[in-house]
Amino acid sequence: MTLALKIRGIYTTALTAFFLKKGIAIALPSRETEERFARVNSAAFREHADVEISDLEGKQGVLLQADPACLGRLVDLIRDDFLDVIFRERVERGPWAREVEFAYLAKSALDEERNKIVPTLFHHHRLKTFASEFVDLMEKRDLTDHPERRRAASEHVEKRLIWESYSPGKEIAIEHVKLDGEIVYLSEGELIEADFKERKLILKRTKFKGGSRYDGLNLEKREGDYAITEVKEGNWFYKHSYLRRDGESIGWYFNLNTPVEFYPDRIRYVDLEIDVVARPGGGVEVIDEPVLERQVQSGFLSERLKEKAKEVAYELRSKIISGGMLDSSIPSEVLKNTC
Repeated sequence: MTLALKIRGIYTTALTAFFLKKGIAIALPSRETEERFARVNSAAFREHADVEISDLEGKQGVLLQADPACLGRLVDLIRDDFLDVIFRERVERGPWAREVEFAYLAKSALDEERNKIVPTLFHHHRLKTFASEFVDLMEKRDLTDHPERRRAASEHVEKRLIWESYSPGKEIAIEHVKLDGEIVYLSEGELIEADFKERKLILKRTKFKGGSRYDGLNLEKREGDYAITEVKEGNWFYKHSYLRRDGESIGWYFNLNTPVEFYPDRIRYVDLEIDVVARPGGGVEVIDEPVLERQVQSGFLSERLKEKAKEVAYELRSKIISGGMLDSSIPSEVLKNTC
C-alpha cells in the first residue's frame, strides 16, 4: 500500500516534490499545494495520512510522526538522498517520532526541489528560518515573472538579511549543535572581517578563563589567551588559532562539522565529533574518531556522512603536514590591532 504523508511548514513544497518522485502520496494537501502540484501528479493526493511531517522548533528540520515501519522507510529514503542530514529519536514526543535536521547541503538540495515547482531563492530554506514573510514577498515580487533573475535576487536578499548586519566589532555567536541535538554556545567572537565574495568571517574570541585546558591540545588555558577563528560558509571545518596574550602560538584546532551556515547573529553547524589538532613545532593529530563511530551506531548519522567526515579530517591532516593551513589569512596589520 502506498504511504500518504501530511506535510506542513516551510519544507512543504520541497518535501512534497521529493516524496512524489519516490512514489509516495500526499495527504490532505493545502489549497496552495494542490494548485502547485495539480499539473505534476494530482492523482497522488489522499484523504488519509499515515505520516505527519511538521517543522521543528527553530525550523532547522522536521518531525516525522508515524508507526515504526513507516518511519524506517522514510528515514532510508531521506538518508539515501541527503548527505548531511541528522536523525534523532525523541521518546518525549511520543513512541513513533523522529527528528530530522537538514544541514547546509540538505537545505540547498531542498531549495532545488522547490525551485522545480515554483521560483525559489538560493538559500530559501535557511532564510525562511528567521525571515519567512520577507522571503516570500521577495520571491513573489522578483522571481514570479522573472525566474532568470534568481541568482541576482538571491544575492540581494542574502546581503540585506545577513551580510549588511556584519559590522566590525559585532559579537557573533557560535551555535555548536551536537549530534544528539544539544546546543552548546561557544564563546562569542568579535567580528574582525566579513568578506561576502569569499563568504568568510574572521572573529577574535577573548572570553577564556584560566585553570582549564584546551580540548585536544591538552595545554593550559591562561588569563589573556585569545583565539582567531576563521570560518567559511559551506565548509566542512573551521579553524581556531589559539594564542597567548603576547601573541605566542598555543596551537590550532580544526573543528569538523556539517557545512557551516551563516545567520545575522551567529554561525551554525552540527558537530561531527572528529577533529584535527596541530601544535607549534610539529605534531598533527586526528582526534575523537572512535566517538564518531559510536554516533553512527546510535543512528544519528549515516555511514556515508561518517566517511565524508573522516575523508575531510585526513585530507586536512595531510595539508597541515605539507605546510599549509596554519598561517592566518588575516592581514598582519589587522592581527596586530587585535592583540
